[in-house]
Amino acid sequence: MKIGVKYCGGCNPRYDRKGIIFRFKKEFGDEYEIMSANENSVYDVVVVLYGCASCCAEHENLKSLYGKIQISSDDDYYKITNLVNKINRLDSK
Repeated sequence: MKIGVKYCGGCNPRYDRKGIIFRFKKEFGDEYEIMSANENSVYDVVVVLYGCASCCAEHENLKSLYGKIQISSDDDYYKITNLVNKINRLDSK
């Protein structure tokens, strides 16, 4: 699975945005290809990591097959695992 990650500018980070990605890698291992998202690619999932509740990072031109996940705090980590697990269940059928 190809996961594109878009970080905000980081002007007012309230949590460790990179920590979200490290946590995902630790939980799911190396079976996922995680990279910086760009407009010229299509990803299975796009994760937009905002540093705060302003959620100002632009992501409209990023393309995904299964959806975008918007994260604005550590508490939002479950959004990533829920979608990835759902995709894995669909793929196993």
